[in-house]
Amino acid sequence: MKTRLALLLLLLPLAACAGKPMLPADCAANAMCAARSAEPEQLAPGLAERHGDQLVLFPAQGQKVTFTDHLKACDDHVVETCIGFALIDKSDRAGAFVVQQFYYEGSDFLLIDSQSGRSTKLHGMPAFSPDGRHFLVAPFDEESDVGANNLEIWRREGDGAVLEWAHTFAETHAEDPNLKAPYKTRVSGWSTNRITLALQEPGSERRWSGSIVRDDTGWHLLAVSPR
Repeated sequence: MKTRLALLLLLLPLAACAGKPMLPADCAANAMCAARSAEPEQLAPGLAERHGDQLVLFPAQGQKVTFTDHLKACDDHVVETCIGFALIDKSDRAGAFVVQQFYYEGSDFLLIDSQSGRSTKLHGMPAFSPDGRHFLVAPFDEESDVGANNLEIWRREGDGAVLEWAHTFAETHAEDPNLKAPYKTRVSGWSTNRITLALQEPGSERRWSGSIVRDDTGWHLLAVSPR
């Protein structure tokens, strides 16, 4: 997260016009600023509210959950305490809020159960299955330390989530040595036993399709780039 973030956030109300807000160029290029500009679409009184530097969520059966920005630390170059939050999604089918937690560089995602308020930390934005019981996380991020996995399938369990399957960056390089960098992944379709993926090699125009399929032995990735 860049140190000009606090100023950019102050400019957002001035940039808004009828319909979608027109973002300043610096804001559009800044993940935190862009996320905060889209946040009002996710807010609703008594469910998810923003009060200045605080994002407040109201689980149906739990205590309210409050996230407090510390954007002055970002402007002061205090890396350790620079932090900001944005509500990215509230999914009825998954029964969860998704909050992105930004640091001086990089971010994490928090899956917040909409009933209890229990939080599960993820290294990427969850893409939910049609029934909301599973979700895919594709953590590739050039700014964040996302750990060993480039793809993860999680299963909602109670008011939390558990990791059901993972594919590592090391496996990606072993399976596809022609890749210059791990591919970016977007879910383009999800049926009962197949997740269809749109893949792109960063820094190039190479795009292709892949899939993760499930059989009696579990999930299997089919995503090698075309030669």
